[in-house]
Amino acid sequence: MKPVELIGLKSIVLDFVNNDKRQMAYDILDYFFKKSSSMNEFDVIGELSLKTEYRDLYLRCAERSYAVAYTSEQKFAARTNLIKAYNTMNWPEKALHYTNIQLSIAPNDFDMICQYIANISLCGDKEKAESMIQELIVKFPEKEKELDAMLSGKYLREGQLSRGIQSFIEVFKPRHKIFEEQLKMKRWNGISYPSKTVYVDGEGGIGDEIINIRFFDEIKRRGMNPVLCSPDTKFYKDKNNLFRRHGIEVKTETFSIDNKQFWLPMMSLPATLGLTEDDLWKGAYLEPLRQEKNKLDGDKFKIGIKCSGNPYFAQDEYRKIPLELMLSYLPENADIYYIDKLTGHDGTIDLGDRINSWEDTLDFIDQMDCIVSSCTSLVHAAGALGKATFVAVPIAEYYVWTSTRTDTSTPWYGENFNVMKQTKLRDWNEPLSLISEKVKGLMDEKTRDNSKNM
Repeated sequence: MKPVELIGLKSIVLDFVNNDKRQMAYDILDYFFKKSSSMNEFDVIGELSLKTEYRDLYLRCAERSYAVAYTSEQKFAARTNLIKAYNTMNWPEKALHYTNIQLSIAPNDFDMICQYIANISLCGDKEKAESMIQELIVKFPEKEKELDAMLSGKYLREGQLSRGIQSFIEVFKPRHKIFEEQLKMKRWNGISYPSKTVYVDGEGGIGDEIINIRFFDEIKRRGMNPVLCSPDTKFYKDKNNLFRRHGIEVKTETFSIDNKQFWLPMMSLPATLGLTEDDLWKGAYLEPLRQEKNKLDGDKFKIGIKCSGNPYFAQDEYRKIPLELMLSYLPENADIYYIDKLTGHDGTIDLGDRINSWEDTLDFIDQMDCIVSSCTSLVHAAGALGKATFVAVPIAEYYVWTSTRTDTSTPWYGENFNVMKQTKLRDWNEPLSLISEKVKGLMDEKTRDNSKNM
């Protein structure tokens, strides 16, 4: 391919993705991958695959690029990309193999040392990784802020909630920098300024907003007015309406923002507010509408499930659970409902054709006896409703699943919310086995209650 073809390809692919024609973009990338033969071509296709979350093709491009690399410099660059690709696909042990090769060539490469530490942590040895980070801080004091961001789990396990969250979100950036660069607004520092407004940038995904919307009440208790800033796109629109019903002011444009007020990224709310673990849960903060059209029939024990989240989320490979495997751990004498807009989940009662909004989703969650899911927005909605919930999380766990607690509970949700953690890479059997026992216990408890009431 000529350079001009590659430039045109990038424009076409991104245009398809931006216009909700992602599969067409993937078909084009597949076509050009088959035509490619040089390292440069595979790198361009790989970069576009990564940008469009076509992760499988990204890995294939990285492997082919490494195979055709000729010089030692090309090999080094190709290995670096291959490491990133294996991590993207949740193969940290394979990434670790190539990281060791890189360090044998450049033992003092700071970025590669950090990559080595990250891979050790992703493989499950968090304590060794954290010990190495602390040693690096002494060796590279000028890199302390960057290294500190890798210690979020340690701080959260020690109960340093604010510090742990701040360290974790250092890797995140606000969706846009309009507040600081265009509007030149001051970032809120958590101090109470009565009657002032705090514009909260709804960064992250819908699950992140559901997690953090609870803290708007604390801002109000401090005499200030919180306003959620979230786009009015198809993806966010009905979630915005759900929040409005719960008394949250939502702004979907920026031209009417008062730049004499304050702003804050949403995920930093608990840290800025100076909260502790004991401050996180004050009870259910979402309520279902209980619409008649969403009423479910039947007296069987009802389990709502979901095995994966947004497939275009960068870390989705870490949290996906095969549907057949999850079903094998759930009781056969229960009604299993798949709560997602998509349909086609064999062995379950699909609700996809009945879900048109988050209001519908909340109605269905409300009627379940329990929710079982991987780390998706469904579990945060269920937790916000106070529903009995079991979430299976990967070794690379999200920050809300890391705390001082050593049992299956979490300070983020009520006592009937359980977090089952993976201990072996890509092996969901242990957390699902624990969930199976808990669900059986709930079923037995419901049977005993029903017998008493007869």
